[in-house]
Amino acid sequence: MTFMELSTIAIAGFLSAIIKNGVGIGSGIFLLPVLSLVFPAKIALGIGAPIMLGSDIIGLRNYWKEWASTRELLWLLVPAVPGLLLGTWLLPIIPGHAFRMGVGIFGMTYAMGMLFPRSHIVTAFTRLLPRPRPGIERYSAVFYGMLGGIATVMCHAGGLVWSLHLLSTQKNRRVFVGTIVLSFAITNLYKTFAYVKIGILDTQTLLTAILSLPAIYIGALAGNILNKRANHQIFRMSVLVAIFSVSLLLIL
Repeated sequence: MTFMELSTIAIAGFLSAIIKNGVGIGSGIFLLPVLSLVFPAKIALGIGAPIMLGSDIIGLRNYWKEWASTRELLWLLVPAVPGLLLGTWLLPIIPGHAFRMGVGIFGMTYAMGMLFPRSHIVTAFTRLLPRPRPGIERYSAVFYGMLGGIATVMCHAGGLVWSLHLLSTQKNRRVFVGTIVLSFAITNLYKTFAYVKIGILDTQTLLTAILSLPAIYIGALAGNILNKRANHQIFRMSVLVAIFSVSLLLIL
């Protein structure tokens, strides 16, 4: 690999670890467009899995046992299994150029939706989604669990989907992030093997991604500190602006 490619992996790993351990969601959506600026989009997707798994392992240490109850985790993650399998089957079918464009559009749409949550388009869309409320929490978890399984394999966006359920059921910020980290740790382990199996991640690239662990470790520590001390809204807004900018560059 060139120096530019190695530097991109290290910087992307560092920043995504900050985001994951700081706010819980958006790390994968940030990581994929950044890597796609240097690597083909599907290869970037493959590289992202071991990078995120590294930050997950460190994140588990930072948020150990600060996650939802076992019952709630099972209701969310068991339905994710068929979603993971379906996403793995679909990924090789989608053309590379279409996948790259889709990543950019998705990143921009996500950022705009989070930056302007009260816009008419976002409001109309969210009304179509099932909302957790007494009596249907389990059905909501099943819906978002499976959809998140597909999204995490296709574009590392499972945290976004799962958060739509968790934001309504978890009010504690530490528990919210801890649940996302644990969910990603489980699914990213699967994705790493799955990406090797379908040929978008090879042994050499996997080893290269592992070399970024020191940067990921520092980023995870910084994100954990930010979660405890920084202004959450300012940090979140900065992440969303970065996601929008990188996604726009990816499209252009």
